[in-house]
Amino acid sequence: MSLRPARRLPPPGHWPPPRIMEIRPSSPCHGKVHPGDRLVAIDGMRPLDILDCLQASEARRVTLELRRGEKSVTHRIRKTSGTPLGLVFDEAVFDGVRRCRNRCVFCFVDQLPEGLRPSLYIKDDDYRLSFYYGNFVTLNNLSRDDLERIKRLRLSPLYVSLHSTDPELRGLLMGGDAGAGLAALEELAAEGLELHLQVVVCPGINDGEELRRTLREALEGYAPASLGVVPVGLTRHVGRLPQRLKGHDRGTAREVLAAVREYQALAQERHGRRTFFAADEFYLLAGEGFPPAGDYDDYPQLENGIGMARKFMEEMKEGALACVGHIGSRRGIVTGAAGGRVLNAALDLAGLRGVEVVEVENRLLGESVTVSALLGGADIAAALREAGPASRELLIPDSMLKEGMFIDDMTPAEVERATGYRLLPVAVEGGALLHALLAEEGTD
Repeated sequence: MSLRPARRLPPPGHWPPPRIMEIRPSSPCHGKVHPGDRLVAIDGMRPLDILDCLQASEARRVTLELRRGEKSVTHRIRKTSGTPLGLVFDEAVFDGVRRCRNRCVFCFVDQLPEGLRPSLYIKDDDYRLSFYYGNFVTLNNLSRDDLERIKRLRLSPLYVSLHSTDPELRGLLMGGDAGAGLAALEELAAEGLELHLQVVVCPGINDGEELRRTLREALEGYAPASLGVVPVGLTRHVGRLPQRLKGHDRGTAREVLAAVREYQALAQERHGRRTFFAADEFYLLAGEGFPPAGDYDDYPQLENGIGMARKFMEEMKEGALACVGHIGSRRGIVTGAAGGRVLNAALDLAGLRGVEVVEVENRLLGESVTVSALLGGADIAAALREAGPASRELLIPDSMLKEGMFIDDMTPAEVERATGYRLLPVAVEGGALLHALLAEEGTD
């Protein structure tokens, strides 16, 4: 497969050529391409994204135009067909992230206060980021060229925000005409691509029988690899939204779980897999235990908050076998309200007693936001001053940090200076947490 010949070089400055960060050991470009070079063109065409670089793998001869400092460099690369260029870039897309043009009535970004991490305010609706990173997209903003490119390259898995199979209701939820997205989804399903869908459930809008219709029609019309049902997320700034929305409570959570179980059984009967899954938060709200690990079909929507609790608990339980005879930990743990309930259950499974768990209320976004990743450093500092844990070293999930900062741009070092407590980031994985808990104090 070669690059589309119709795409010629745009005027200089249209978008900056991507920077090459690394040349993989198996790359045929060794000795010709250097880290720091910028890729201007492949065979005379400017690449839009990594996909264009991957397509060049099938060619036996490739001409690369590079910018090295102020110099222009051209190299002809000879290789066997099927050998990738082996170049690592600083970004997955080169021509800029496709921004979301929807006006979803429940948009979480629209509920954020000012002054947070800049990347939190970016609304993307880019099918390439769906393919690369598992970001959910609506498909409403695809051009015909985009859709044909997805089908031609057979890009999958793709992660699609569905919310409703009824065009009118989906349009209400997304603030405009959402029928084009459903038509695109139908085309992609007909191509046999692997599709993972999500439904954000808003009480009184797309729950109840509307949710059941969506699950039924999704199963029949799109044959999804998985469909995750997640609760609408509302911050204390919910008044900024165009429509008054309600959050979930114990009753609505139980109703959602009943619908998911009903269609899990149907999917299992028809296709031999459960397909439909509810977010961990619904089980916490409903006051119910999490399903066993085998009920998650290898966790297809883990990053969507579905099955993370069960997986973490199983990892802790398994890791505990290596901790026989250990008397305890001198380190504590900092987490959000939802994480605290999962952690305490996991620590109990692992047989670890007396570990201090500091649950931090999210005052920045509101107490209904209970996930640890959205805690600000200022809220953590305030909670530590109030709780005064005996442990001077405290573990935090690394999901709280991006580029070393919490969402309010505070750093762990700033929290330590403000409170005297040292914060140690740990991967959100049971074995990693056990290892960090049982390590000697003062070691990383």
